Amino acid sequence: MNDEELEKMYIDMIQPKNLVEYFTDDEDFREWVQMGTADEMRWALKAFERDELYRYCKIIKEEIDLLDRHNI
Repeated sequence: MNDEELEKMYIDMIQPKNLVEYFTDDEDFREWVQMGTADEMRWALKAFERDELYRYCKIIKEEIDLLDRHNI
């Protein structure tokens, strides 16, 4: 596999619509989201909104709101 093929494979893997396939359930996804900072969550939210994965957007938004409430 050459560098271009590896790069394409990586980019495909991190696309939200592909990434969600790696989680067993919503709680597994939530745990992954919780590993990020608020800024990382906001970037993820934009990417998931772009792919219209609103079920996952709701989880990301809940986690952002939780962090925001604790950082007041």
